[in-house]
Amino acid sequence: MGKTKFCGEELEASIKRLPQGKPQMDAYWNAIRQADEAGDSYWRLMFRCDYCYEATFRDDPPKAIPVAAEFCALFEENSEAFIERSQDGASEMHLMIMQMGIDPIVFLPQIPVEQWEKMMGEFHRWVKYYHIGLRTYWWQMARFWQYIDREQAYQYFQKFWKTGRDGLSDCRACERSYAVRMELLMGNRAAADAYAKPMDQGRIWFCKDTPHLYWLAYLEDALDRGDLREAEKRANALYRKGNRDKSDLSYIGAILRCWADTDPERALALFAKRLEWSIGMWDQKKVYDFDKGACVLFRRLSGTRQTVELELPQAFPLWREDGTYAAKELAGWFQTQAETIGHRFDQRNNSHYFEDDLAASLAGQ
Repeated sequence: MGKTKFCGEELEASIKRLPQGKPQMDAYWNAIRQADEAGDSYWRLMFRCDYCYEATFRDDPPKAIPVAAEFCALFEENSEAFIERSQDGASEMHLMIMQMGIDPIVFLPQIPVEQWEKMMGEFHRWVKYYHIGLRTYWWQMARFWQYIDREQAYQYFQKFWKTGRDGLSDCRACERSYAVRMELLMGNRAAADAYAKPMDQGRIWFCKDTPHLYWLAYLEDALDRGDLREAEKRANALYRKGNRDKSDLSYIGAILRCWADTDPERALALFAKRLEWSIGMWDQKKVYDFDKGACVLFRRLSGTRQTVELELPQAFPLWREDGTYAAKELAGWFQTQAETIGHRFDQRNNSHYFEDDLAASLAGQ
């Protein structure tokens, strides 16, 4: 029998019928190889684009990095075929996939700052070439520098906010969420509230990542200030919307940190259910956030009980067949994990952001 003819449209349609997240990512990975074998320039690019979107928004964003690099190399070789079929959206897609390959580096401490700077330089070159994306470029700079020098990050944020929106810009709710985050980081609560007001009033359309983003910023700020009343309100709301897939792991970590004080039994159940998401995850910031929340939870529990009964995944290094775990041992293990990850970030960034962040989270425990 002859070889089955490659049809990208049919293959993409069949993939989109699969569950989102890993099932689609695995299918897109296979589709990439099929398109490569068929030599179809358009679908070689398009399936890599689809893979990057799925990894970024529903799974583990750093997995997009190598595929985004392949996309960019192929795009420069085959841009005519892609532009012909994508028409006006080709430049935005090129920059978007470049961005998806750069975004996760802030959360991968093993990649040096110099490599990130080189990639940002290339991104900026294409921003100038296409005459779009400058606003996004400034936000990328602010996003990385918030873990190194908050004053410098705030200057980049101000450039971002003053630069006009274009086809590469995030939705308005996401951008206001970034503003809330930066103002709270600088201790400007009134300014943060001003940015949040249209969202609180429902006057801005929310995408799939909002209002989660700015709720998280307020939750973490409330926890750092010891305001459990506000924190619990934010945590409960965040749980209802930010508990979907691996990409929500930072939300889960902040919720655990709050519920450790306000609803420890519910926190235990959430921890046991979502621990699996953190195992083997590339995005170290998400793992750090989850480990930090788990550490706070078990430090709190160890003050009232010696053991906890949990059904945990066998891939967890401390897994026990009988399901009985020492609360202090779990607290110590997660604290060590958070300290180790945080130290790697601070070494890479030549700062002490994560050391201070963990200390603030554990204060009073």
